[in-house]
Amino acid sequence: MSNPSTMGPGFKVTLVGAGSNLFLSLIKFIGGILGNSTAMIADAFHSLSDLLTDGVVLLTHKIGQIPKDEDHPYGHGRAETIGATVVGSIIILAGFGLGYEVWKTIESGLEKIPNWIAAFIAGLSILIKEGLFHYTRIAGEQLKSPSIVANAWHHRSDAVSSIAALIGVVGALNGHPIMDPLAGGVVAVIIIKFGYDIAAGGVRDLMDTALSEEKTREIHEVLKSIPQVIRYHDLRARGIGGEVLMDVHVQVKNDLTVSEGHTIAETVRRKLIKTLDNVQDVLVHIDPEDDDLIVPVYSTDREALKKLIGPLLSETENITEMTKMQLHFFRGRNIVDLFIRMDQNQTTEERDRTLQHLKKRLESEKQIDEINFYLDINQKRK
Repeated sequence: MSNPSTMGPGFKVTLVGAGSNLFLSLIKFIGGILGNSTAMIADAFHSLSDLLTDGVVLLTHKIGQIPKDEDHPYGHGRAETIGATVVGSIIILAGFGLGYEVWKTIESGLEKIPNWIAAFIAGLSILIKEGLFHYTRIAGEQLKSPSIVANAWHHRSDAVSSIAALIGVVGALNGHPIMDPLAGGVVAVIIIKFGYDIAAGGVRDLMDTALSEEKTREIHEVLKSIPQVIRYHDLRARGIGGEVLMDVHVQVKNDLTVSEGHTIAETVRRKLIKTLDNVQDVLVHIDPEDDDLIVPVYSTDREALKKLIGPLLSETENITEMTKMQLHFFRGRNIVDLFIRMDQNQTTEERDRTLQHLKKRLESEKQIDEINFYLDINQKRK
């Protein structure tokens, strides 16, 4: 029984390309020798290098599809990026090798006159390679595979080099024999340029280079469309194997509960993933709206305040229970909201005097800058 991951769409499209490259490299070598064309032989070496890159693509794409695990919590997508970089590097080396061979041919002064066989094979290669480019590119974009997309552009570079070879052959057939080796040189330059573009893109991803201006602008538009987000900052995004990982700090109102802040963060995360293409995950950090005014280390915490406030509440007549305490740390101040129950037999005046006295007493403590009392009128839980 075949392995599903091995026989997936990525494997099939690369296998079609490998078969085509094997066929083209053979007929180009034969056509170059029988047709006396240096440019065609150079183009045959280009197709042969495609076979090697097909193998790299098959391996890295298969690795990239492995689900995340304990050792690779972000998945194995970097293998795809490495594959694209290797493909680009191989293309560059092939281009320099071809350039050297073409230079030796020109230096030797050999001016062979190609024939119609070389022209026919160059035209056939153009048609096959251009078809492979579109077929592979569409599959790579659907699979979100950088290595397969890189391989598609490798097919396109082969098509362009075949055009150069055809021009050289036709020029030589029309009385300009030097055009054939010169076309071989053009093929080498084209190969190097395509290889550089592919490898540079892979290196940018490996270096966690920021997304394009257009993509970043789309992210800003999404964040601005969420009404609960007052401002945002420290937006960072990077590509991993065709997917995007992102993190951002969003500022919300100071008095929100933890659960409401979490709900806003989840809203931001889901909307970015749903709206933008290829976003794998988003880490959203919630900040209060004036977080630039927050003192990083405060002089107290919840446990210390409970130890301070608890005994005072117990000693205060007519306060029966503290049901909740909320803390706010901003603008360099410690603010406490206390939810309490009081004796219902008190008059309003008695209750106000009790709370004012307690407020004054607590705010005299250095750990508390402001305290607010709220009467809890919910029925007491049994």
